[in-house]
Order: sequence, then structure tokens, then C-alpha cells
Amino acid sequence: MNISKEMINQIAENMLSLFPMITKNILKKDEFSEKYGLPPRFIHILHITDVFGPMNMSELAKRLNISAPNLTPIIDKLIAEGYVERLKDESDRRISIVQTTKKGKVLLSLHTQWVNQNLEKNLSMLSEDEIEELWYLLKRLKKLVLKMIGCCLGKKGGQQ
Repeated sequence: MNISKEMINQIAENMLSLFPMITKNILKKDEFSEKYGLPPRFIHILHITDVFGPMNMSELAKRLNISAPNLTPIIDKLIAEGYVERLKDESDRRISIVQTTKKGKVLLSLHTQWVNQNLEKNLSMLSEDEIEELWYLLKRLKKLVLKMIGCCLGKKGGQQ
């Protein structure tokens, strides 16, 4: 398929404007971060380690698209706050495994409640048909984005 530059520009513009609009204005993630004193990146890390389970630092850095050395101070702060713990891989003691703690899971539960509460307020402005359409479009968008990046999510993150 031959994709025009205009279509590519429109897709890029929509992605660049839509995603921040959703997280800031509908889910109000910035307000949650301010309330609990954790940057959005930290909460994202907690979600990844909760959804995909314990993982080594290299895999986590890859999923976040940052270098492992840049991830280390973030993980250190999350450990200091008690949200994650660093374990040693039984098969190779040089490898550090990061996993969410009970305190981290409690924070994620609060975050989920926060997001759902804000989403529910915003969904109340839509009709039932519009809500169904949004649900379908988001499900489809997720599938297409995963295909574009050549990724297949496991565990909870891959549910349709």
C-alpha cells in the first residue's frame, strides 16, 4: 500500500495530540502524580512490573525505551519508597529482577480507582452508543499499535 505523506502527517499529528489529551484531561494522571508525589514515569514502571510480572532491569528498560543506566536511579527511588524490590536472579546472581511490592500494588489500586473515577465522569458526557464505539476503537487502536511495534503483550496487558 502506498501511504501519502499527508496521511502520515495526519496520523502523527493525531497521535501526538490525542495521547497527552487523554492522559491529562480525561484520566487526570498528572493530578494523581502530584497528589502522591510520584512522576508519571514511576507509576508507568509500577504498571509494567505489575502487568508483566517481575523482570530484569534490561527488559524493563527496553519496555520503557530508556537505557538501563538511566533506569537504575528511578528504580532506586522506587525501592526507597517501598514500591518495588530488587531481587537477584537465581540462575545468574549478576542479574537484578524488579518486582512490585504490596505497597506498590496498593498504590496501583489507588491509581486504577483514580483513573476509573475520572474516566467515568468523562464517559457520562457520551451516549451509550458513543461509549461502545469508543471501547471498540480503543481496542482496535491497541491491536494496531501492537502490530506496528511488533509486540505481543503477555498476561493482563494483552487482554482484548
